Amino acid sequence: MFKIALILILIITTAAFICESYYLIRVRKILLILCPEEHGFPKLSSIESAYRNIEKRLHDLYRDDDTAKERELVETRMKFIQLQNQINPHFLYNTLENIRARAILDDNEVIADMTEALSRFFRYNISKREDIVRLSEELDNIRTYIRIQQYRFAGKFDFRVYIHDEDSGVLNTGIPKMTLQPVVENAIFHGMEEKIGKGHIEIHIESDTETVSVLIEDDGVGMDPYTLRKLQEKMAGNDSPEEQKDGNGIAMVNINKRLKLIFGEEYGVTVSSIENVGTEVSLTLPIHRTESQEESRSA
Repeated sequence: MFKIALILILIITTAAFICESYYLIRVRKILLILCPEEHGFPKLSSIESAYRNIEKRLHDLYRDDDTAKERELVETRMKFIQLQNQINPHFLYNTLENIRARAILDDNEVIADMTEALSRFFRYNISKREDIVRLSEELDNIRTYIRIQQYRFAGKFDFRVYIHDEDSGVLNTGIPKMTLQPVVENAIFHGMEEKIGKGHIEIHIESDTETVSVLIEDDGVGMDPYTLRKLQEKMAGNDSPEEQKDGNGIAMVNINKRLKLIFGEEYGVTVSSIENVGTEVSLTLPIHRTESQEESRSA
């Protein structure tokens, strides 16, 4: 009986050795393909060490691939920036001014006014290099943008700005350039365009000792509860990877991230909406006052 057991152990051991040698040869061939710089088969003592070598090499390959892709992306972005820098803004402004002058000679006031508004809009967005501008400048740009859009929508909506603060210095508050325009654009195209009848878009500005609140509200078609909830989740960063790929609400998400990144987590954007009633977008900014304004408030 003991001899039979010994024979079985010997057979099992031999079979295991043969299997390991069989697969080890193939593993070494794979490693030779993955590591062509090595001469001969890599020296491995077991299947486990072979697996660890393959795993490490694959990890290195993926890392190298990610680095190459990242480098390619950076190079593509740099080329795009270089292409942008090749555009001479003065050529654009001179062309628009020539169109405006021609329109004036032809007594076409509509074309002249649209061209002037478009030129002012481009000057603000292209020529102004500062990332942070005064709130008053953002509001002026919004008035220009509305002026352009009113020609398309032919009086479909009214636009008003209300400053609920006796201290006019609130308009000196800093705000990232092109923050308000995407919000107002959403109010027009998602709120006003599908609304039956005339609508209204209003901007209300209020302040306290620490913050400035910019409220953009419209009485457009609004959002249903599901759409609003998904937008709020996306803004809070609680959406799934699949939902992150969805382009809906990307402007609000980017503005919210931008404000938090520049000013801090306590600032940003909140959105509320009621279907068939309207939408409110509130931006919270840190207040900025000059020394003379601070002295007058404390006097």
